[in-house]
Amino acid sequence: MKINDLLGHILQRLDMVAEGSNFFTADEVAEWPRGACDFFVHHRMLCPTTPAQLVECDGCEDRCFMPVSNAPIDAPRTPGSFIICNQRDDIGRVAIEPDRLKRWKVDLGRLAGVLSKLLGIDRTPNELILSRLWDLGKVTLASGLSEVFLARGLGWTDTEETFGNNREVKESVAPLIFTPWKTADGFFPHAAVFSLSRMLRVQNDRLVIDREGIARVIAAKPQPGTITRNVFRKEGQYWTISFEGNTFRLRHSKGLQYLAFLLPHPGEEFHAQRILSEVEGKTLSPGHGEATKMKERQFLDDGLNVSPLGDAGPLLDNQAKKEYKKRLDELRKELEEAKEFHNIEQADRVQEEIEAIEDALTAAFGLGGRARKGSDSNERARKTISKAISRTLALIKENDLALWRHLENALNVGLFPSYNPHPPVNWTT
Repeated sequence: MKINDLLGHILQRLDMVAEGSNFFTADEVAEWPRGACDFFVHHRMLCPTTPAQLVECDGCEDRCFMPVSNAPIDAPRTPGSFIICNQRDDIGRVAIEPDRLKRWKVDLGRLAGVLSKLLGIDRTPNELILSRLWDLGKVTLASGLSEVFLARGLGWTDTEETFGNNREVKESVAPLIFTPWKTADGFFPHAAVFSLSRMLRVQNDRLVIDREGIARVIAAKPQPGTITRNVFRKEGQYWTISFEGNTFRLRHSKGLQYLAFLLPHPGEEFHAQRILSEVEGKTLSPGHGEATKMKERQFLDDGLNVSPLGDAGPLLDNQAKKEYKKRLDELRKELEEAKEFHNIEQADRVQEEIEAIEDALTAAFGLGGRARKGSDSNERARKTISKAISRTLALIKENDLALWRHLENALNVGLFPSYNPHPPVNWTT
């Protein structure tokens, strides 16, 4: 095994999910090229750690892993460390040389320090998520100033749950994210993601990083100018939002969809039901295709109906009411469980569905439980959009106070929602 192959093996082991995969035993190291272990210890990729508690038994052909025992100090004839072969009665205790108990460990913290040094970052890495994510600091490359992170386990099944809400990564403009082995396709669309197994190598008895390879990856990403423009764009399950140079990401929601519908049309009014139909793909009444070319208020003034329901009768019958209430009971139990296990994202999704059902029941049944007619669907649409946008504005406020103020002043979320920025603002959607 060549030393660069061994480097790749060490990085791969660090990125494995199995417990203890980042430890190397004396038996493993004995198979390495001469001097390789000392090299990686010297360059802080490995460090000696606690002795092994399990050792492969070489007393018989079964080669089982057995627990290590230590003889009492007052038993001079008993080997210092030994295992007991449980396959053959004629073997008994098998002595273990002390050197076979040696182990070495590679961890993310030490690798973060190595990477910082190679990139010329003069600060101590900051652990953001225990054993999973480190902030190394800023580095100046040909493309400009970038924030650098080291992340472990981007290929694991909990990637979205673990990294999805990390504010430091979301708010960084064009960050560089290094990972020991597997990258995450499309999970960080605003970042340049590198596998250290490709970028790190041993050359002339020292560790080096492929700066040219980093530059090529960065050059293939959108230029910083495209990131710092005003952006409101959906990428997978997240939205990238950039306003006046500040960039952050939010998980997908209906409120973001409604905003994305309004932002490209400054000064235009749209009936709430039309926005629902466009965003959710609902069918409007016949003849509405021509009407979309007219102002929404004029559309109603001419006697045409935006809603396909008109006054066709009750919005919900009693059976539908019972099913809605049954679903509400189920959702409230789910909400309690989500809060109990601190699953914030699940709680938000359940709460949003609860509010949607409550809105539907409120819109369909008036005082005394009397069914309302389809003509009340206009008010239902208005409330649906208003509540969804209000929830989204609260999240935006947490990430960008300037954008929140701008939208609060520019948005009208009544029956005819509109976006009226003064002065005009251009958005890339």
